[in-house]
Amino acid sequence: MSDGSGDIIIKGGSCELVFDHDAFVKDDNDHKKRKHASAKIKRIVITGEGSFKDFDFDSKDHPDKDGFKGTIRVICK
Repeated sequence: MSDGSGDIIIKGGSCELVFDHDAFVKDDNDHKKRKHASAKIKRIVITGEGSFKDFDFDSKDHPDKDGFKGTIRVICK
C-alpha cells in the first residue's frame, strides 16, 4: 500500500505496482492510464539490482530467467 505521498513503487519479479489510487486518478480519455493533476517526477531510485551508472539507461532484456528483482521508486511532488 502506498503511504499517500504520491510515490509510485515498482517491484521486480511479479511486476507489482504500488501507488495511491486517490492521487493518480483514471484518465478520462484512456481508462488504462492514471495521472496526477499537478505532481511531477522529482526522483527515480532503483535498488536491489546491480549498479546503474548511466542516467540514460536501458537494461535490455534481463539475463536472469526470473527477471529483475529490485525495486524502482518514482518520487513525485
